[in-house]
Amino acid sequence: MTDTIQWDKVVAEAAQILSDYIKIDTTDPPGNEKRAAEFLAGILRKEGLEPEVLSYNEHRANLVCRIRTKSSEKPLLLLSHMDVVGAVAQDWLIPPFSGLIKDGYVWGRGTVDCKGMGVMELMALVLLKRAGVTLKRDIIMLANADEEAGGESGAQWVVENHWDKVAAGFVLNEGGMGIQNMFGRNMMLPCFGEKGPLWLKLKAKGESGHGSMPTDKNPNNKLVAALARIARHETRFTLLPEMKRMLLEAGKGMQFPVPLLMPVLVNRMFLNLLRGRLKKMKKINALLRNTISITNLKSGFKENVIPSESEAVLDCRLLPGQDKDAFLDELKQVIDDPDIETEVVQFHQPSLSPSDDRFMEVIKKVIARNHPGVPFYPIIGAGFTDSRFFREKGALAYGFIPCLFTQEEVDSMHGINEKISLKCLEDGIKNIFELCKEF
Repeated sequence: MTDTIQWDKVVAEAAQILSDYIKIDTTDPPGNEKRAAEFLAGILRKEGLEPEVLSYNEHRANLVCRIRTKSSEKPLLLLSHMDVVGAVAQDWLIPPFSGLIKDGYVWGRGTVDCKGMGVMELMALVLLKRAGVTLKRDIIMLANADEEAGGESGAQWVVENHWDKVAAGFVLNEGGMGIQNMFGRNMMLPCFGEKGPLWLKLKAKGESGHGSMPTDKNPNNKLVAALARIARHETRFTLLPEMKRMLLEAGKGMQFPVPLLMPVLVNRMFLNLLRGRLKKMKKINALLRNTISITNLKSGFKENVIPSESEAVLDCRLLPGQDKDAFLDELKQVIDDPDIETEVVQFHQPSLSPSDDRFMEVIKKVIARNHPGVPFYPIIGAGFTDSRFFREKGALAYGFIPCLFTQEEVDSMHGINEKISLKCLEDGIKNIFELCKEF
């Protein structure tokens, strides 16, 4: 059936939809996703589908659409988010909300994260309807708000208030992807779990005074000293069994002597010996340990005034299986200053789905057919996504944009000059279409 589809026309249609979608500025905050939800709903209605816009308030909304079957099998949910992170226009080669289609790419904020995937899923749903495919289970599409700011008015709100509309046994979401020329070869890296965000605020209090008279009660001095200790601190390596298995499998396909050395390389003692080198490999380092990043500093209001209080924000990410309270105890020992308060701003448990479920096996089968010879290695994600809300409900959720991105495209996510290739759009639509048809 896939062979009868005129893919050049499908890709042109998808590219134009994505271009128009990008032009709707859904920077979060404030989000304003309702316009985007209505835009997507209009496309689906023209195809004879029955989308529903679930309004959180007058500006924020979520879109759900379902192809119903008579099957008693648990539905498959195609998940994406409509909000995007901010973009500073003067830093970009092209305006970030132009949706420009040029040189085989669609350009703009959200093309990779995550409006591109949203269009892949929308087009897969549309093609299933056009072709009258007999499905094995209901397929639900959910485009939600507020993912970039935690999901309170998006996936979390939908799951808590409209679970009957999105109840699914299986979820395909963002999180993992295919990457070209990674360690010298193309790789498909679906994400079966993700770290849990623990955002902390550190507060140091002291005595305000004139800047011309230094004092040992300056809160900035206390905070800077504590942050210096945190920056020097190295958390322990923790190699999850699934990650160890992935590394061993990946090693088999690499050049000699890596296949022989990999069993040694994944030993914790050897990982500690490579500590310095691994720290420089940001993506790998983040998957092997709990991480701490100092992201915000706030203090003072005038050049010649010592403030009475200073603050810092830490973005900590915990691996599955790690205990939040144990981590906080470790951090307090590192800070080593009872005058510094630690406040939990936000915490979500790390979440995990089995890496070898039959849903993952069907994804692997589709990828093997359409991308022969490309290795397929399930991994843990360093970030966090809306998948966690569905895992809490018992669904199996995998993060995977099923196409091969260039490293440049990957780096543009949350960066400048974000873009997605038309080839990636085509492959993503094909793979999601076939997955829905076969699972």
